[in-house]
Amino acid sequence: MAVERAGHNQSSFGLDYWLCRCQGFRVDGPGGRIGRVRGVRFGASAQPEVLEVQAGLLGRRRFLIPASDVVEAVPEQRRLLLAGSPRLLSSEQAAD
Repeated sequence: MAVERAGHNQSSFGLDYWLCRCQGFRVDGPGGRIGRVRGVRFGASAQPEVLEVQAGLLGRRRFLIPASDVVEAVPEQRRLLLAGSPRLLSSEQAAD
């Protein structure tokens, strides 16, 4: 599945705004669905640095993806789009 870009973003807010508020958004890459944002991690600045993404059957896998990999937010659909395959910073199996 190719990443489709909206002709224009309906929201008057930019990508940084939505990255700060993207908990629960679906994350899609060129190959399709990756997972859902479980949390956002911030660094020294007020800008998000890393997204915690819950994936896999029953959401049992968690990935850390750099926020800089996100190229578009589609707030009406609660989706984030990545230009390429995610650069995973780490992954773990949930022990729930």
